[in-house]
Amino acid sequence: MRAKVVERRVRILVVDPEDWCRDFLASVMRLCGLEEYKMVASAAEALQALEETTFDLLIADLKLAQQQRLLESARDRDPTMRFIFMLQKWSQTPRTVFLEHADYVFKPLSLDEIVRKIRDAIHQKNLRRAEEEIRRLKQTAFRILG
Repeated sequence: MRAKVVERRVRILVVDPEDWCRDFLASVMRLCGLEEYKMVASAAEALQALEETTFDLLIADLKLAQQQRLLESARDRDPTMRFIFMLQKWSQTPRTVFLEHADYVFKPLSLDEIVRKIRDAIHQKNLRRAEEEIRRLKQTAFRILG
């Protein structure tokens, strides 16, 4: 008997107060063939979105008001969630980058770099999901055989 692998689409939440940045990232999502993403302008909107849906990746401007609350809420909902933080070039210290599952990019955004970071984050999330499924299957097999 083969285990059926169900591929779940990746859900991405983008939080940035600037219209141009949200528009650019929406174009990037379409370019990458990603269909399940939500664009919001504030941490308050992002917190509401997190209440309604689970996300695999959060892309957020590091200078957001309530940024820490947003981060904590996202981590509480899914400890394996990936993060990409956007910083103003050299004007901010990437202190949150030291969080597990976090990366950063500088504004103005480079198309090649943000696409690479998004793909890497998705790959890492899928890898983690596959490892968890293998662990679960091993535990089931040990119970059956043991």
